[in-house]
Amino acid sequence: MPWLVSFLISWVCFSLLADLRRPAVLLVGGLGAVAVQLFTDYLGQQLGHYRVLDPVIPLWGSSAFFTFGPVFTMGALFGQYLPAARWLQGLHIAAFGGLLLLEEHMFMLVGVLEYTGHWSHPASFLINILAMTALAWLAESQRLGWQAPGRRAGALD
Repeated sequence: MPWLVSFLISWVCFSLLADLRRPAVLLVGGLGAVAVQLFTDYLGQQLGHYRVLDPVIPLWGSSAFFTFGPVFTMGALFGQYLPAARWLQGLHIAAFGGLLLLEEHMFMLVGVLEYTGHWSHPASFLINILAMTALAWLAESQRLGWQAPGRRAGALD
């Protein structure tokens, strides 16, 4: 049930905050987040760092409700609201990494996520920061128009 509740809450928040006039930004952020989450969660579970319990609809060891709820919507909103200034991007990454850690902790409290002996909140926060940094690179690349290195969108030749 926690997976379904988080799915519904995320889509309500998404519907209130998303700029649907820019679907490419939302899709890049959301699908990028889904790819990173599925990869890291699959590896984390294969390495025995944590377990997902009662996923309802399993998807490579994770819950499909989690992947296409909080992960997709947070990734989409992350990309949409990514600031242009680098130092603000750092704060943005830290804030979203912290929100993801908070959500993970709530899943632990309700008993659908369990750490094993070799995993901890600091380790999870570090992985969140690395994942959000990769997502920031993806969103920034999409925003700049996938230009060749050293070129900015709209720059004069």
